[in-house]
Amino acid sequence: MQDFVRKTLFVVAVVLGLLFIYVIRGIFLYLAVAVLLAYLMYSPVKWLRNRRVPRGLAILVVFVGVVVVVGGLIAVISPILYRETTDLARELPAALSRLETRVNAFIESTLPGSETRLYFQDAFVQVVENLKANLPTAIEKSFRFVSRTISGTVTFLLGLILIPLMCYYFLVDADKFKSAFKRLFPRHYNERIETTISLMNVMLGNYVRGQLTLSLIMGVLVTLGLTACGVKYALLLGVIAGIAELVPMVGPIIGFVPAALLALATSPVKLLLVVILYAGLHLLENNVLVPRIMGRQMDLHPLTVIIAMMVGAQVFGLIGLLLALPATAAGKIALNILVFRREEFAAAGVPGCGAAPAEPRD
Repeated sequence: MQDFVRKTLFVVAVVLGLLFIYVIRGIFLYLAVAVLLAYLMYSPVKWLRNRRVPRGLAILVVFVGVVVVVGGLIAVISPILYRETTDLARELPAALSRLETRVNAFIESTLPGSETRLYFQDAFVQVVENLKANLPTAIEKSFRFVSRTISGTVTFLLGLILIPLMCYYFLVDADKFKSAFKRLFPRHYNERIETTISLMNVMLGNYVRGQLTLSLIMGVLVTLGLTACGVKYALLLGVIAGIAELVPMVGPIIGFVPAALLALATSPVKLLLVVILYAGLHLLENNVLVPRIMGRQMDLHPLTVIIAMMVGAQVFGLIGLLLALPATAAGKIALNILVFRREEFAAAGVPGCGAAPAEPRD
């Protein structure tokens, strides 16, 4: 009975915690982004710490390195992206017209006598006209919304400024936060809490770094492959594919669709080359890149992944969609060890999940 009460109270505490997170979800998103940035930067900071670099200086060096690399990439690719986006917007009506002609010709040859026709160009023109007609009203509503939510706007701007600062303190005082969290529980829970935190740290750190690495690699490969196939707007499509990789399961499909449509609007041969390219990259990703970069990090059933993504998107929008998978996996680890007493999960669940080696003291 005591065990049942303990588990019930824990579940109730988790539910209340989730409700609290939902209430403060606007602030929680900034906190979650700061935590993910801290996990992303932890490995290079630890590498510098192991070489006797003071903790504060190591974090500063990594921060500066991240800003320089990201800023350099933006400076290099943003002019090309702007040019390709502008060219695509200018050529889109003609491309939709060619796509409409090819698709309707295929339908007519496949289903003789069928009256089914697709009108991409008319739909595009209708969307543009609707946007033009509704733009003044939308702008007026936006100004009214912002004026009514000054506090929300201030919170947004303040959050953007404070994210790097929160990330810094997560990296500097990680041990203090862990000790404070352990003091919330009875002392006999210390071992299980230590195991839980170690597993979460390894899983989340590997997931964040692996997912970003995979996204970057796939974006580069798609850009190079489309360039070799002679498909226009290769960099823009590569960026779309790289960003789409961050979305579990459906990301590769999201990245493939615009490339396929643009290739079909050019020629059926280009479409065939694009299909072969993406199929080859998909095989490379699943059989080589994912096992080597990601490993077995989540251990979640596909149905669990789908439900978690739907809930995350419904509650937190796009950011929730991206955070749903690691949050669900972290929750599973906590339940397995803290509630169901599966300490052996530490040895069997995540490869290399032992506690991280102690860093040099300042």
